Amino acid sequence: MRPIRLNSALLGILLLLTTAGSVVAQEGQIVDEVVAVVGNEIILESEVMQYVQDVVMRNPERFQSEQDVMDLRKDVLDELIDQKILLSAAEDDTNVVVEEREVDQVLDDRINQVMEAVGGESQLEDYYGKPLRQIRRDFREQVRDNLMIERYRNMRLMHVQATRPEVEQFYEENRNELPKLPERVHLAHILFNVEPTEDAQQRARELADSLYNELLMGANFEELAMKHSQDRASGAKGGLLGTTKRGDFVPEFEEIAYNLEEGEISSPVRTRFGLHIIRLNWRRGEKINTSHILIDLKPSDADERRTAEQATEVYRELQAGADFAETARRLSDDEETARNGGDLGWFDISQMPKEFRIVARDLDAGEISEPFKTRFGVHILKVIERQTERTMSLEQDWERISRLAADQKRQEAYKDLVDRMSKDVYVQRME
Repeated sequence: MRPIRLNSALLGILLLLTTAGSVVAQEGQIVDEVVAVVGNEIILESEVMQYVQDVVMRNPERFQSEQDVMDLRKDVLDELIDQKILLSAAEDDTNVVVEEREVDQVLDDRINQVMEAVGGESQLEDYYGKPLRQIRRDFREQVRDNLMIERYRNMRLMHVQATRPEVEQFYEENRNELPKLPERVHLAHILFNVEPTEDAQQRARELADSLYNELLMGANFEELAMKHSQDRASGAKGGLLGTTKRGDFVPEFEEIAYNLEEGEISSPVRTRFGLHIIRLNWRRGEKINTSHILIDLKPSDADERRTAEQATEVYRELQAGADFAETARRLSDDEETARNGGDLGWFDISQMPKEFRIVARDLDAGEISEPFKTRFGVHILKVIERQTERTMSLEQDWERISRLAADQKRQEAYKDLVDRMSKDVYVQRME
């Protein structure tokens, strides 16, 4: 994810709105203002603005003026009032249980996502104007409350589904507003990894084995990671990769990491990124927290030329009539797709990686590209089928339209639920 950059004008709006709702006590100290009371709970201006900042940070292109942010602030306050009403009911319902480990997992994910969005830990601290430990404390209660509300809401609305007549009615009423399905392509590829020479691989293996032996003798993992890991981002943090779920890492890494005991260190593991020494810090269900030391296996220019020549020779064979799927099963270094003849599945043209989009847009169905390079290696691409941009229809897109109709019905049921509950709860806005 590319780090988000908020322009100075937008930052100024956020700062202005954050302080505008505060009052000044004696000696110039800024004190939060209560902006709403819901039952026995209060909503503070700082709570509203924390949500506003989160939304703006994730969607800066949508909020370019003070009025945009003011409208968002009103919507956030309305939603927070609704959530306070639901939270009270959720806390009274003994069927709604949220464990601390769940809060920890969601909190870790959220902090990591925001950290990635802004560009790192120091940028995160600069953005919120407080240290990471304080940010975690501030977010923790919010995360717990959101989990309680989500669980209660799902429990109350889980049986709300759209019937066939309702789906048909939804389609007729909204057919002109439904988004068009973008142009899509069904792709297959053959991947050739760019591998370093055997001598380079041997030197990397010797270094990784040496570091692993040092760890077995009691060396400090964090110190070795900071000194030797060629993953600079994690190396600066003692090798810490943080909390992840299945699918976040390449399969070779995860196969080892998920089979380690907490605190156990693996022998060197080979992936396309190099050689990893992995430590499992902890595991909670299907989420793990790991650290690693990475030794790069960097190919040379000669390695890249050799791979390009191999790909060109295979391309000539395909042009001469060789079967693409069989060639992929036999030669592709992408093990996951090779077994399926190189099949990559369907992609929206606009959401494809740039290198693939540039190549695929000029190919007709059945055509094969010349070899081209990405960070993964050298590819030969085949367009199996194309679909042009089109409007949705009940015949072709029943499942998709059914989900949209059900979502709308659940949203209406949610609003009705909050409206009924709000009649028994004292609500007062202070503005």
